[in-house]
Amino acid sequence: MANGFDYTRLKRLITIYYVVQGFLLVLLAGIAFWLQAHVPQQIFINSLIRAVVAQVVLFYPVYKFAAYEATREVSSCSTSLSSQEVLGLRRKRVTGDIVKAGIFVFFLVFILRAPQLPGAQFSILFVFILMTLCYFQCYNYVAKRQMKANP
Repeated sequence: MANGFDYTRLKRLITIYYVVQGFLLVLLAGIAFWLQAHVPQQIFINSLIRAVVAQVVLFYPVYKFAAYEATREVSSCSTSLSSQEVLGLRRKRVTGDIVKAGIFVFFLVFILRAPQLPGAQFSILFVFILMTLCYFQCYNYVAKRQMKANP
């Protein structure tokens, strides 16, 4: 087999991530507009500030995880992988999927178990949406950069 890369699947995944990012942005804007109309302004602003601070704290770990995932996906696009390498990449992909599912379940339980204070629940929801957006943007950025480096 020739040494090279076939990025067809990865390009489709990046396109899907763009659509998901658009949906999350619309969801974030819709929730923000709804909260501004139904919640006192001070609660809304405080939850927004908490979410931005949490996003700043979580940016680096999310970026590193997304970069790891994107690097793995670009490596899996190689046309000259042995069966052992494919098995290793599959194992890493499953591990990454388990981590992502665990984070989703954590936020779901955290939102459902949070005190019935609107500020706490809205902050958690904002952090989840912003963290997910950050993951998709970082993933797309790193994947595109590596695709250009390995034509």
